[in-house]
Amino acid sequence: MTLGTARPPDLRTVGRGLHLLETEVEAFDVRAAVLVGAERAVVWDTLAHPSQMAPVGSLVGDLPVTVVYSHADWDHAWGTCGIADVESVVAQRSAATRFGTDVPAELEARLRADPEAWRTVHLLPPTTTFADELTLDLGGVTLRLHTLPGHTPDCIVGFVPEWGVLLAGDTVETPLPVVNDGGTVGAWVEGLERWRDDEAVTSVIPAHGRTGGRELIEETVAYLRSLLDGTVMDPGAVPAFYRKTHEDNVRTMRARGR
Repeated sequence: MTLGTARPPDLRTVGRGLHLLETEVEAFDVRAAVLVGAERAVVWDTLAHPSQMAPVGSLVGDLPVTVVYSHADWDHAWGTCGIADVESVVAQRSAATRFGTDVPAELEARLRADPEAWRTVHLLPPTTTFADELTLDLGGVTLRLHTLPGHTPDCIVGFVPEWGVLLAGDTVETPLPVVNDGGTVGAWVEGLERWRDDEAVTSVIPAHGRTGGRELIEETVAYLRSLLDGTVMDPGAVPAFYRKTHEDNVRTMRARGR
């Protein structure tokens, strides 16, 4: 990503109080969400660059803003300093640890490679963390945060019961997810299956890939199960980024004897 190629996000409103910011960074798409309640707004992920948060101000008005990181990867958490007057930053406890290790290391590497593109990024670590669950009251709307590790140890999902919306972060991804640790896949699948079977969930909004219903969860579950049982589902014709991701996933699982 460079300043010359970074695409500003497209704004898509999918329901009263629910807005999506969708863009591309490097070889893949990425999505953030803005939830607006009567008393508070939440920005779910802040994309890769502060410039990509420009639409937030007009969406939230004078409401206090809480940022929630679905996890601490660079394409989800580096735009926070582009939002005016963030009151708090919420994430799973492991995300705070990452802000002391791999997160600043990644930024330093990108600054060395392209200082002009990344010089305005100032990392904002979580100010509020939780271990398993946390509920945020936005005023007439609640966001229930649940730990669901797999892609990374700090991954979470957010459920809005009033809207039936599951914000899935990187726990669900089409055409296929990124597996960094083969040892987490079993628990990852079990966590997803609980949400897949929850009839209160009517809409699923991942950070990458298409949005839809609970069938998106099943697609990710089926792919991960194929890695677990060694059948290795062929993803078919997919973009080069995901072809390489699939090959890396297979190598990761085979390294664990799968």
